Amino acid sequence: MEDSLNFEIPVQDAPRPVRRARASRSGAPGVDRPELQTGEPIDIYHWAAVALVTALMCAVLAYAAGTPALTRAANVTSVVFGAMGGALVFAGLVRKLRRFAAVRVAQRRSR
Repeated sequence: MEDSLNFEIPVQDAPRPVRRARASRSGAPGVDRPELQTGEPIDIYHWAAVALVTALMCAVLAYAAGTPALTRAANVTSVVFGAMGGALVFAGLVRKLRRFAAVRVAQRRSR
């Protein structure tokens, strides 16, 4: 029993593994860039998908909620996120149509 309480056991130092630096998404090594460049467009469809999935999760939560207050709160949240997701999809479509119209106008002027 006395041997089990002996904490003077020699421990060998284990070498630390060398960690490689992670490559950035742009492929340039060691470039520390901000999260969003100034001229970089925001991916509207990504955020629309996030909002719509959140709305779906809130609808499922509303269905599974045990009390009427939780059900109402989850339904309201689902409607809000659904509306925001729909607005983002609509904004993306309007942006796409504006680009399409600008190209068409430029083609007509060049003729």
